[in-house]
Amino acid sequence: MRTLVVDPVAASRDALRRAFSAAGEQVRSVEGLTEAQRMLPDYAPDIVVVALDAPGGDAFKFLEEQSRQAGRSVFALVEAGSLESGVSALERGAADFLWRPVSDARVAGILSRLVEHRQREARAESVRVALVRSEMAASLVGQSPRWQSALSAIEHAAAGDSPVLLAGEGGTEQEEIARVLHGLSSRGSGVFLKMADIEGAAAPPAAGRGTVFLPSVERRPIPHQRALLSWIERPGPFRAVLAVNESPDEAAAGGKLLPELFEALRDSVVNLPPLRERGDDVDLLARRLLVERDPALTFDAQALDALRAHDWPGNVRELRDVVRRASALADGDVIGPTLVLSLLAGPRARRRSRRKKPPVVKIAIGASLADVERRLIQKTLEFARGSKPKTAELLKLSLKTIYNKIKEYGLEL
Repeated sequence: MRTLVVDPVAASRDALRRAFSAAGEQVRSVEGLTEAQRMLPDYAPDIVVVALDAPGGDAFKFLEEQSRQAGRSVFALVEAGSLESGVSALERGAADFLWRPVSDARVAGILSRLVEHRQREARAESVRVALVRSEMAASLVGQSPRWQSALSAIEHAAAGDSPVLLAGEGGTEQEEIARVLHGLSSRGSGVFLKMADIEGAAAPPAAGRGTVFLPSVERRPIPHQRALLSWIERPGPFRAVLAVNESPDEAAAGGKLLPELFEALRDSVVNLPPLRERGDDVDLLARRLLVERDPALTFDAQALDALRAHDWPGNVRELRDVVRRASALADGDVIGPTLVLSLLAGPRARRRSRRKKPPVVKIAIGASLADVERRLIQKTLEFARGSKPKTAELLKLSLKTIYNKIKEYGLEL
């Protein structure tokens, strides 16, 4: 572990450095808070020992700020007999305090307790993450390659600490995905906040640590998006997970999404596939949702065929609504195709089920021909719901050429 000692008294500072070094710690020491603030970003200490009489600012405020940093333990250094100062430091977030002059035995004892505490925390964190993974397997059901690819991307994003942009149509479980990402991350024991008002994101919560989820970013005014960009560019205790309900590059090109915001998040986009492109996942989800509503009910094979053939413009949200109404209207233990088709053919469903027009592929001046070809094939493949023959027909290319291009560009859905 790395230790930073902030102490204006040379003899005491040297004694602390020797004591922590003897315990096997890497140690750096400075006289005041100004030097400490300059050192913190690059050195990133695990332990900070700060004398309450350190010059260069408010030592109590410094102690409080550092105690809120994840994985950082802060100890106050006070003059012998100054119990009141030590208690005040504990109230402001210090893990413990040491008397000046410092005892080697006291340092060794503190380090021993700190190691034991972190080992307990690590075990508890391991159990917590295992529970999140179990909940993830139960709630985010699906075996299709595109869905599994999205879940893998979420796991990868959870291991980092950068802002994340979730891109998917409405109803693709963006909030559920954001909660799983939060739970799998090192911030998972903190709070998860959903903020509908982007303007409020300019002033995130001042205390605590966790994740802030901001849905439908492309629908917010551009000034609010600028405020959001300023916030995510400043590292803090809260990580931002944003969501858009369309392709982010197309939203940026169309003026809905601030281009600078998209550029800042381009490398952290996680694409969530629509339900119509997830194949047999419809069956798995329908069965799971029905069990949640009524374990005694089942869909027959023809009902599942009808569900699988539907376009699902509302995605998982729409499927959940259909299952809810089917379970409420079911006559007997088996739900057949007649009931399912009546629900899918209702006025509300017909309005939602209108086929979308073929997407427009916008190409920036300066893009390479290979990039143009890749994007055109990718968008056509998505519009054709993964059908290679349909893609070949739309692009007026041979099926063999489409297979070769899909392999070349890694576009398999």
